[in-house]
Amino acid sequence: MQKPKFKDSARAPLQDQFDLEHESVVAITPILRAIAYMALDELDLAIFQMAVESVRSLSLSFNQKAAEIATRSHGVLVFDVRVDGDSEVQRIAAIRYRADQTGVVALDRQGLVTRSCMVNGTFSHFISPLENWASMPLSMQAKIDVTVHAGLFLGALRNAGHMLGS
Repeated sequence: MQKPKFKDSARAPLQDQFDLEHESVVAITPILRAIAYMALDELDLAIFQMAVESVRSLSLSFNQKAAEIATRSHGVLVFDVRVDGDSEVQRIAAIRYRADQTGVVALDRQGLVTRSCMVNGTFSHFISPLENWASMPLSMQAKIDVTVHAGLFLGALRNAGHMLGS
């Protein structure tokens, strides 16, 4: 990378100061970037948890609650699907955030949003088919059953120790 040069010889001392500051910034940037990403992940998690708690008692459908959580936490609702054959969970939704974070909200059999967690990109191969299905027109969604994918995603969350199951 070529450093900008001052044209005036009177500004030469400024060039030396610029060089010193520029080199320091380059050396610190990777460390600051890592800290900033960690802080963003923690901030996304805190905002997600606050949004989940704030909509828990609202008398809305699960889909409306998931959309409201996404809106309040500045995320994007990726999918909201039914889970068949599970003794504890009947619906699951995912909300995407910056970096590689996804908030997951589950509706229990009693009809309350009771469980949530934040996951990273390691679950992307479980999320992808559900996200693809959710982006299809309703006429195509009606022809494709994704409950197996939803069950696999829920099982992967449980196997990883997330709170979506006892």
